[in-house]
Amino acid sequence: MSAPGRDESGAIALLVAFIAVALLLVVGLVMDLGLARDVRAQSQNAADASALAAGTALYDDQGRVDLAAAVQAAQTYAAENFGVSEADWEGCTDPDRLVHAADGSGCISFDDVARPSKVRVRIPTREVKPAFGGLAGIESIPIGTAAQAALLPGEVYRCALCVLGQGTHDVGNGDITVENSGVHINGSIVAGPNGHVTAVAHQITVEGTATGHNFVPKARTGAGRVGDPLAGLALPDLRGIPAKLNPCADGPGVYGAHELPDRTCVLQPGLYVLTGRWGLKNNTDLRGTGVTLFATCGTAVAPRNCQPGEAGGQFDATNGDVTITAGAIPGIAILYDRHNTAEVRVQGNGVTNITGTVYAASARLYANGNSGNGVTNGSIVVRGIYLNGNKSHLRVTNGLTQTWQRPPGSLHLQN
Repeated sequence: MSAPGRDESGAIALLVAFIAVALLLVVGLVMDLGLARDVRAQSQNAADASALAAGTALYDDQGRVDLAAAVQAAQTYAAENFGVSEADWEGCTDPDRLVHAADGSGCISFDDVARPSKVRVRIPTREVKPAFGGLAGIESIPIGTAAQAALLPGEVYRCALCVLGQGTHDVGNGDITVENSGVHINGSIVAGPNGHVTAVAHQITVEGTATGHNFVPKARTGAGRVGDPLAGLALPDLRGIPAKLNPCADGPGVYGAHELPDRTCVLQPGLYVLTGRWGLKNNTDLRGTGVTLFATCGTAVAPRNCQPGEAGGQFDATNGDVTITAGAIPGIAILYDRHNTAEVRVQGNGVTNITGTVYAASARLYANGNSGNGVTNGSIVVRGIYLNGNKSHLRVTNGLTQTWQRPPGSLHLQN
């Protein structure tokens, strides 16, 4: 007779229970890991958005570095996309941070303080509490992501002689010297065998080509094209300014075409609006302190702003001597309407000494012949420039630097 079979139903029940628990634990871990992956994806999206936002805010509209704005942008996007609070940034560390960490958080960093081109954002670590991981000894899953954005920062150009127009600008055999600032030329420039362009201890930057050997320092060609650095300068309000006839006697006002006398003419302080040509003779000696000459369009009784490409009032100091100190508009001695194309002429045998800025964004400065022209405590911002003659020179002393920021280039995430 065979022995009776053993009853294994209890063992099978235990085995089934063990397998069920194991399967439940595996399913729980899969669910926990899926949750962690979702949180990591959200964190990475927040890091990407924060880095791009910081890069966008890194430079202001004037091209100045603003690290505080970049940090604020990064934190704002992190809060909106991942609920990161201000307290979360405190004590946050990033082992791979860039050279300069932002104040208040080691998780926002930059590659440079003066001209940054990279920003890195590490989202503060978030601990994900698993629902079933505790059964396997996993108390939490740390989630920490980072992103780095790079941009091409716009270059800042500095000039006390700023030539804005395209084409070729001819120095001929004349000499240009700028002290305390640089020279920038849109288009190209040509200097003859005896012509010189010197920026004392500063740069000469040229958008196109620089032909000639007498550039000190050597002209840096291939520079960016600059806009008008004085585009924000407010032009005078022409309403209510009375028409006048004789600037040497009548003082500030609106004037049409006028031939200045062949003798000394002293302008009283104030604003002189030129709607026609002011001409100087061989022995004219024009003087004025606290004066601004504004060349615009219209007539003496109805002055107006110029239309694009329109030639309006003109300052023509051919052969005469000029000594003017700015004042009616602070720092501005000779001002042309932005659309006025009439030349600023200081050529001939005269001597021009101007304290303040000469601004004629649509006009050429013509300084041919044996003229000697000086600008002190100001700058020259013109559409074009022309010099010639071995004794023709233009000197900017203690030049007032104008700056123009080339807009930042492309912004992209780096791996």
